[in-house]
Amino acid sequence: MPHGYEVGYGSFTINGLMLHHGERIRVKQGERVLFHVLNGSATEIRSLALPGHSFHVLALDGNPVPNPATVPVLWIGTAERVSAIVEMKHPGVWIMGDLADDDRHHGMGVIVEYAGAKGKGQWIAPPPHRWNYALFGKAGGSAEPPDETFEMIFVKDNAAEEGFNRWTINGVAYPMSNEMVPASFHLKEGKRYRIHMRNASDDIHPIHLHRHSLELTELAGKPTFGILKDVVMLGGYQEAEIDFVADNPGLMLFHCHQQLHVDFGFMTLFDYV
Repeated sequence: MPHGYEVGYGSFTINGLMLHHGERIRVKQGERVLFHVLNGSATEIRSLALPGHSFHVLALDGNPVPNPATVPVLWIGTAERVSAIVEMKHPGVWIMGDLADDDRHHGMGVIVEYAGAKGKGQWIAPPPHRWNYALFGKAGGSAEPPDETFEMIFVKDNAAEEGFNRWTINGVAYPMSNEMVPASFHLKEGKRYRIHMRNASDDIHPIHLHRHSLELTELAGKPTFGILKDVVMLGGYQEAEIDFVADNPGLMLFHCHQQLHVDFGFMTLFDYV
């Protein structure tokens, strides 16, 4: 089957300005700088690296992580946030930017300049690194058992909707119309629920549930706990489990935060009974 249409971009910005067109981030050797990074794109998953430096991750989506850890690259899904400390111990003028050369050349970066250093920003690709939420979880133990588990499988129908890919949850694409759609999943207040997600596509999906915090309890078959998120990235052909407590009654949407996926079916509805 042919692949469906995708969204492309001609330019990228950090804080509204393309690389080389804004103020430099000016630092001093020996400083510890806290970066709050938000991926404000509607469709893009972004990476971020600073040559010669590492990121000590303290919080994800505003929630302190149980096990702060140091990584060479940040990987940030649509609407995700990361708070990380960087120790300034590699003087120079550096480009902090995306690993993708084409996107970085089209603006996805910012210059970090040490006091006393001058010149053009330099880019050096970091060593290979695979982002893994479990690195920030509690060691040993397990999450509380759920009162009920919901099964979800995500499928892509290539080019099935006027040339765009159509997305389904358990075989159903959410209609983009004004008609009222009945909820597919029903909750009782105070109960703990688990969603077992299976991604039957090669796309990465940043998963979001309205008005509830998600605890990541299993990733690619490996248990973890203590990591609270608003958005959880589910890799291509990957499985994961997320838990939440039904503590905010009302209708709520569950969806992929990639806007093009939402527009073409990747959404379902929960309600309280």
